[in-house]
Amino acid sequence: MLLSVNELEGKLLEVPAIKTGCIVDTNIVFAASFPLDTNNEWSEQIFEILHRLEIPIYTNQNVRSEFIDLNRRVLVPEGLVDFYEDFSQDLSGEIESKLKSLKTRKAKATAENRTFKFSDNEIKEYMQLFEQETHSSQKNAWYYFCKSYLYNYIEHVWEEAVSNLQLNFLGTREIDLNNFFNRPPSWEKMVKIVGLSGIGSSDAMIINLFQESKIPLIITADRAFKNTLLSFIPENKFILVP
Repeated sequence: MLLSVNELEGKLLEVPAIKTGCIVDTNIVFAASFPLDTNNEWSEQIFEILHRLEIPIYTNQNVRSEFIDLNRRVLVPEGLVDFYEDFSQDLSGEIESKLKSLKTRKAKATAENRTFKFSDNEIKEYMQLFEQETHSSQKNAWYYFCKSYLYNYIEHVWEEAVSNLQLNFLGTREIDLNNFFNRPPSWEKMVKIVGLSGIGSSDAMIINLFQESKIPLIITADRAFKNTLLSFIPENKFILVP
C-alpha cells in the first residue's frame, strides 16, 4: 500500500507494527545527504519525522555500495569543474575544451534544479583522457585529480550519513539471528524479481530483503522502484513515496 508523508502518523496509530522500523533505499539516503538533490527537502522532512516518532531506520550493504557509487558519479564532475576553475589558464587542447563544456552542462543542470551526475562511461572517458597526462609528481593526472578533488570528499561520506540520519544496518548477523526476518533473503528470489521486472540486481536485492523481513515500511523516491515494489509485496506492507 502506498503512503504519503502526511499519512504516516495516522497509519502508525492504525498499524502500531510500523514502530518496528522502516527500510530506506539509496536515493532517499543520498537525497537527504546532498543539499542540491531534487528530493532533498522531502527526504530531510521524512528523516525528521522518523526520528521524532522514534521509528528505527534500516539499510543494507547494497544501499551502502550504491550510495558510495552515486556520490562518485556526482562528485567526479563536481571535482572536474573545480579543477577546471583552478587550472583553466594552464589547460589546452581536448582536456580544456571538454572541461569547459562540462562546466556549461553542470551550470545548466543547476539552473534547472537537476542533480548533475556522470554515467560510468563518462567517468572512464575522463579517466583515460587524464591518464595521458603526467603530473610533476610522476603520477598521471587522473591520480592527482582523484587525490586532490575526490578522495577527501568521499572518504567518510557513508559514515557521516549513518551518523546524521541515524541509520541501522541489516547484515548477515541480523538475518542469521532471525530478529528481523521471517525467512532469509535468497539469490533465487532476487533473480526471479529481476526476471519478472527487468529491475537491476541491487534494487531486486532490496525488494527481496523487504519481502522477507518483518519490517512493514519501506521509503523511496524512485518511481520505477516504487512501481516494481507494488508488484512484489503483500498488502500488509507499506511504501512511503513523495
